[in-house]
Parts: sequence; structure tokens; C-alpha cells
Amino acid sequence: MIIQTVKTQEDSYLINGNMGVPNDPANRHYVMVQEWIAKGNTPAPEFTDAEIAANTQAETNATSQAYLASTDWYITRQAETDVAVPADVTSARAAARAAII
Repeated sequence: MIIQTVKTQEDSYLINGNMGVPNDPANRHYVMVQEWIAKGNTPAPEFTDAEIAANTQAETNATSQAYLASTDWYITRQAETDVAVPADVTSARAAARAAII
């Protein structure tokens, strides 16, 4: 096996984007990773800053969309019966919409 890329994970390595290798000196692939590092190579972090930001935004989007879906009934009730949407719900819905990218 030729090692092209290595990413660090919590307690293992990810080799070439598809092979998890445990942090175990008895594992032959772990030994290969250590040799690769000894040659002057440096493992990359598991996620780049851009990937972390994208994952965080995806979680925010999902949470905000779920909140909007769970409070849609207020909007329907207002349209059908003219009962006002509570101000705190209106404010929270506006914040949720603003958070979605």
C-alpha cells in the first residue's frame, strides 16, 4: 500500500481517505503510518476549518428549520382564525430564518 494522505482522528488515522487505522503499534498499517511520518510527512487534521464551519452551519440550518416547522401551526392558526402569533414566537422565528444560510 502506498500512503498518499493521512488524517488524524480521535484515536486513529485515516489513510488515503478510506482506511481507518487504530492507534496500535501491533497494527502493520499503524507502523506504516509511523514510518511515513518519520520520513518528514505530517498528518492533516481530520477536518479543515472550512469543513468544521460548514458542518456547524448545517447543524444550525437543521435546528432552525426544525424550529420553524414546529411553529408553523401558529402561522396557520393566524391565517385561519386571526389569532395573533405570540411575540416571542415571532421573534424566535425571525432569528431562526436569519440563521439559515
